[in-house]
Amino acid sequence: MTEPPADDAPPNVHAQEGWPAVIEDMESTAAEYRDRGWTTLELHPGDSVLVDSERRTGIDVLLSGPEFEELERLVERQSFRDVEVFRAAGDGLMYLLVAERDPETETAVFVPAYYDPSGATDTVESIRETGTMRLFCRRLNDDTVTFVHDDPEPFLPEPVG
Repeated sequence: MTEPPADDAPPNVHAQEGWPAVIEDMESTAAEYRDRGWTTLELHPGDSVLVDSERRTGIDVLLSGPEFEELERLVERQSFRDVEVFRAAGDGLMYLLVAERDPETETAVFVPAYYDPSGATDTVESIRETGTMRLFCRRLNDDTVTFVHDDPEPFLPEPVG
């Protein structure tokens, strides 16, 4: 038998009904890009969380080794300086589809993500105050590709009030 979680343990957030819709949107959006002649990479994170620590503040997604290696090869050759973010709230979660783009080489990396904004109010405010959103794409050994964005608002829930 497993022990019940401690009262102070953070809840383990799992994507719900909205997650398959995000993946479907990623597939159709990537297909539209390919129809226009772009090279695309669709990532499939095993986990996604909004983090705020001394090491990382931003969205952290966990990738399989092969997908991470493909991403790593792309970022070595391309310069992803443009981003398109699709955002939707549902099931108490914030769902995102992030398209990291290099218009010069017509290459796009699609990163689906989700997080629970209700338990991350301080993190959201910290990100707003710094004016920077980081998207950490990493694998289990902690190798990381980081995308940095100077406008965090497309990634965050609407401000209250």
